[in-house]
Amino acid sequence: MNADEIYQMIRRQKFIAIVRGVGTDKILGVAEAFLAAGIKMLEITCNTTGACEMIALLSKEMAGQMTIGAGTVITRQLCEEVLEAGAEFIIAPDVNPDVIGYCVKRDVAVLPGTATATEILTAKRQGAEMVKIFPAVCLGAEYIRMLRGPIDDIDFVAVGGVRPENIADFTKAGCVAFGIGGSILCKDLVEDRDWPAITAAARKYVEKIAAL
Repeated sequence: MNADEIYQMIRRQKFIAIVRGVGTDKILGVAEAFLAAGIKMLEITCNTTGACEMIALLSKEMAGQMTIGAGTVITRQLCEEVLEAGAEFIIAPDVNPDVIGYCVKRDVAVLPGTATATEILTAKRQGAEMVKIFPAVCLGAEYIRMLRGPIDDIDFVAVGGVRPENIADFTKAGCVAFGIGGSILCKDLVEDRDWPAITAAARKYVEKIAAL
């Protein structure tokens, strides 16, 4: 898919599951648990051991069911590696011109990490059409709403501390989607391979978002 198709999918799905620190032997179970909850977009962070291997595996095994992207992409080299592995979108913790430019030239959706007006507008000038607002819970919905006033031509995706009880606040503040990780991926549940429990945790978010 090209960048526009991925951006449209994010707006439509409104939910990207973030996977960090999960072993390669458990990643398929995690992905299937999320899919059972109705999640169709998944981000593997690059500071997870075996990230490229997992992206390649999921891109093959979940083809046609789930769209796989890469997160914590902090260098152009990482960007090249994860795209070669099969990632269909890139999420970064910062505004890196090398990463953004590489993606824009290749028509790949990229979400730079931002927290200020300067960062958001810098990302936009470099060609990004959507940004990650991080850490959303620390910045607060009111802060994001105020940013949205003068900056209304680039989409915001809230990441960091998003919970069922504050999703509505972030939506009202102007966020079009959410990245959610630790609160739906308890390490103990992963270790125990308790996929139904992970599905149940994720479904609470899916249902809350669907009800907005």
